[in-house]
Amino acid sequence: MSLDTGSSPYFLPCENCSRWIEIFVRDEFNQPFLDVTGILVDSAGNEFSISLNEDPIFLEGLAPGPMLLHLDSDEWLLESQKEQHKPNVDSKPTADFAKAYSNKQGDNPTFLEVTAGDLTELTQGQTLPIRHQKGKADPFKLITDNSYVLQVRGFNFITLRIGMFFDGTGNNTFSAQWGKKQLDKYYYKWRPKYEAECELISERTGLSKDNIPVTELSDECFAFPEEQGFFQKLFSSKDDDVETVAGSATNELTNIQKLFERYSQDKYFENQNVYSFAHYITGIGTGNEIDEQPAKESIFGQGSGIGKYGVVEKVNVGTEKLVDQLSVLKSIFENDLPLVVDGISKLQFDVFGFSRGAASARHFVNVVLEGCKGDFAKAFTEECAKQKIGLSRTFDWDRADKEDASCEVTFVGVFDTVASVVHLVSLDSKTILDFDFSTHTDNGDVKLWLDPARVRRVVHLTANSKTECRENFSLNRINEHETFAELTLPGAHSDIGGGYHSRSSYSQEDYLLPLLEQKLVKKVSRSYSGRFEKTRVIKHILQALDDYKKLDLKSGWKESDYAPVVLEEAKLGENRTKVTGKLFIKRKVEGDLSRLYLRVMYGLAEFHGVPLTDDDGYVWTDDAYLLVKDIPNENNGRPIKYTELNANILQLAKSGDYEGIINSLSTSQRLKEFMDSDLYHHSSSDTVGMKPLLNESTQQFERASYECKKDT
Repeated sequence: MSLDTGSSPYFLPCENCSRWIEIFVRDEFNQPFLDVTGILVDSAGNEFSISLNEDPIFLEGLAPGPMLLHLDSDEWLLESQKEQHKPNVDSKPTADFAKAYSNKQGDNPTFLEVTAGDLTELTQGQTLPIRHQKGKADPFKLITDNSYVLQVRGFNFITLRIGMFFDGTGNNTFSAQWGKKQLDKYYYKWRPKYEAECELISERTGLSKDNIPVTELSDECFAFPEEQGFFQKLFSSKDDDVETVAGSATNELTNIQKLFERYSQDKYFENQNVYSFAHYITGIGTGNEIDEQPAKESIFGQGSGIGKYGVVEKVNVGTEKLVDQLSVLKSIFENDLPLVVDGISKLQFDVFGFSRGAASARHFVNVVLEGCKGDFAKAFTEECAKQKIGLSRTFDWDRADKEDASCEVTFVGVFDTVASVVHLVSLDSKTILDFDFSTHTDNGDVKLWLDPARVRRVVHLTANSKTECRENFSLNRINEHETFAELTLPGAHSDIGGGYHSRSSYSQEDYLLPLLEQKLVKKVSRSYSGRFEKTRVIKHILQALDDYKKLDLKSGWKESDYAPVVLEEAKLGENRTKVTGKLFIKRKVEGDLSRLYLRVMYGLAEFHGVPLTDDDGYVWTDDAYLLVKDIPNENNGRPIKYTELNANILQLAKSGDYEGIINSLSTSQRLKEFMDSDLYHHSSSDTVGMKPLLNESTQQFERASYECKKDT
């Protein structure tokens, strides 16, 4: 190493090496840097080993003239970029120290603001933000026989707190918002139809037209709107036009969207030096577009969990959204925050999901935590380099320690994980593929196990196995750990995660269509060729349907909600006729149960530090998609104090009282109370993929569940 002294008047032969220098290297809080080695070089080229610590650097026997301070670049960049050496915007203790300090000659030291780049030479591959590069602060020159206080400009590395919200199978916010507008318009066509039908039923049965049982209503009263034909459109007002509402457009917003709206987005928390933002990812089997319109939908994707809109692909979409956000963050860092941001020191993730979206959420966590060689780390690092956003020298993708982790998952909140991913099976050596649709724990490439060393807190809200019993909706439990909680709650799958309509979302109290449920519970078919055989066949069908209804009733459903059996005949050639008996359940279901469980998840997430806001509690009573009302109990005429229950549960959750939540909600009494109040949806039906699972030993419908094992 050499020092270019040129024709400096300070240069003297080595025999005159009798000079001294004193150097304090401090941060903006007047705190020392520790355990950084380096050298000081005098004008004669003599090198002196030094180390930064609490004491100043003091050297004697130096050649007179300029000195060069050179710190080890690896050690220096690591130490100087630590959180404790951040900028100080409140005071100037280092400058105050320089004014108060006197050296051995009784003189005050020279105070200089310097950059990290002034004190080292970068090696290949090392970079610094512009304002920390050499020469970007005070003119920097050290001369012997002087004392110096060097205040190193603090690095402002920020923490990014990122919310990721993966919606459930067949759920799509943008499609649901479009569908809601169509349903609002359709009220004025549906209500006259409903009233006319009630009049006819009243005349036929003698029942009051204001108290017609739902089981008496025709299919037309349950039908969602369909687009008018050409000639109908000619004679209708454009304002009255209603398009076909189907698929994801028939749903209400889920708890994933509602939590997404409550997450602090594009907000800077100055005290913590944290910037938060969030991304919503549409549900499995639906398109990724964000326009308010009917979503593109893949029935294969919804049924299998794979393909273009499958579980893994939704994780890829989420990753792309997050990485693309960095270009926006670059502008915000430079222009909108009180201090210029030098880069990122930490990533914190809050990840939410429902149904297969819960599987996506858990898989996303695993992708993020794959470490420096993982796809996420590579994509994120490359985009940071492209946008010239630095990662602090202390950033380590693989560090797990809670205090020092650079990439951590702070919270996972999932509703009723149902991965149910179809498995591709190789049939022979030519790798011809078949699809295995059976229910099993092999979910292909989807990783569900969560690492307790990297994931700080998990809350999993699951449906009771008696009220959600579909064979193809088996529950994927979370792995056990003291900071991972799994709460079993009354209700069906979407009663937990949301998507069913609530009366509160509509301005018309008498708009029943969104609340009506008609499910084909069981279908039995037989054929006959003669009158005697017909009688026997019909008797068999009716008995089979009655036996099945008795099984269904064991789950707690009301017998009065089953409609009379419908018999349909169809010719099978000249001599045989096929008879099909259909058992339907027809009900009015209040879609408010998911709003209760929204409060559970919201409160627990808030308790564990997730940056959510409910506007001091006002949103729970002001937002039509969040508020609840008391619900009539048709068995005894007394309403459940549902508003009070929701308020109490919210407070229990906000205080982290898991035991209080369980004692209030997960009881047999509460299970029956909610059933009597028509809060559960009958999710199973005799259609593809929706049939219930019978527990042969108990002769009851009961859902299967699978423990979560670590991937090998």
